[in-house]
Amino acid sequence: LLEWYQRGLEIGDTASACWCLNSRSYNLFHVGRALDSIQEELEATIQVMTQLKQDESLLQIINLRTTVKKLRGIDSEAGDKIWDSMLTTAASNDDFSLSSLVNVMKLEVFVFYQEWKKAVDLVRKAGNVRLFLSSFFGAVRYTFFEALTYVKAAQSASGWKKRQMKKCALQTIQLIKGWAKNGNVNVVHYLFILEAELAVLDEKNKKAKESFNAAITTSSRNGFLQDRALAHELASAYFKAQADEYWGNYHFECSRACY
Repeated sequence: LLEWYQRGLEIGDTASACWCLNSRSYNLFHVGRALDSIQEELEATIQVMTQLKQDESLLQIINLRTTVKKLRGIDSEAGDKIWDSMLTTAASNDDFSLSSLVNVMKLEVFVFYQEWKKAVDLVRKAGNVRLFLSSFFGAVRYTFFEALTYVKAAQSASGWKKRQMKKCALQTIQLIKGWAKNGNVNVVHYLFILEAELAVLDEKNKKAKESFNAAITTSSRNGFLQDRALAHELASAYFKAQADEYWGNYHFECSRACY
């Protein structure tokens, strides 16, 4: 992508050049590059896009930088204002791609901090972001977080609300199963995490343990370090809820090491 960025500049196609930089930045984020390293590169990228007057790509990079800073605990309130401003701009311009991209990254932050109430409010208001980000891996990741959010909402609900949240989760999980069936190996660990949390919901302890172990192994083998950390963190919460302090602490320490 850096090579094609250079080629774009050489032939005067600055829009395509910045698209390559944009794609590189989001790919670095999704493959688990250290956040401080990503932020440093994003700051340089923002300067380039500002000089080249590529406003559309610039907004997308600012969105990613806001996410990175919030995940690092930096300027959190300022980040909220930036997102609110971007969503307002998107609404006034009917820019559904921008609003979808913002919501994808907001959900990433809510899940990281396990703010499940905010997460479920977002997924119910955001609608089907996949319609506007069909070729973007973030839409796949959003789908996983959407399903996870509904499962966690079901775990804390009862009666009709619990059944409704579980139904929404299962519908979303079917999408991911379809991608896996079609050969997308990058979603297999997502399914194991979701199977584990569904087992927790249904009080199937053996299944939960097996699926958490499979999620950790698969995410590690496929190179998704941040998702291995998430799997350990969710496993830690499960074991502690079962009053199993040994495995709860073990998974917590593994999660912290991965993060």
